[in-house]
Amino acid sequence: GFATTMRVAGTESASASVAAKPVVGDIVRISFGVETADGEVLQDVDGAEAVTFEVGASDVMGNPLFKAFDEAVRKLDVGASATVAASGGEYDPNLLFAVPSGHEEILRLRAEWADRGGFVEGLTVTLANGEPAVIRAIDDTKVMLDANHPFAGSDVLFKVRLLGVNDEEDVAS
Repeated sequence: GFATTMRVAGTESASASVAAKPVVGDIVRISFGVETADGEVLQDVDGAEAVTFEVGASDVMGNPLFKAFDEAVRKLDVGASATVAASGGEYDPNLLFAVPSGHEEILRLRAEWADRGGFVEGLTVTLANGEPAVIRAIDDTKVMLDANHPFAGSDVLFKVRLLGVNDEEDVAS
């Protein structure tokens, strides 16, 4: 899979809350935004749909982004935010390659995605070797696949806001 380096870059406090910070086993509700290192907002934290998860579940999940969010919320009061910095490493031009449209891998992927939204540019697919790749371009003769991490060559910042801890509607679902 894609290798991502994550670190909690900082936290900000919303207020001097007396409520305890989330601990392992708590169900938390967060929203998160995404922006490039240059400040281009890809998803605004204020307009983002809330996501719930159990604190500590990242210990068994292995997803680096989820692990960083999990680590970040353990330091937050409700209403506060943290910044998680992500880097996809260096961009490797050797991982951008053209595959003939009639190649068995392309035919397999087209069939797999035929009734799932289609085989289109921007789609992340899983290659036969188990590795992910993004379709960068499609024409009559070839498909350009990019096996670089989506963040390769750039850094991305995630702003994570803690919206609730063990709220009744989140715990029940």
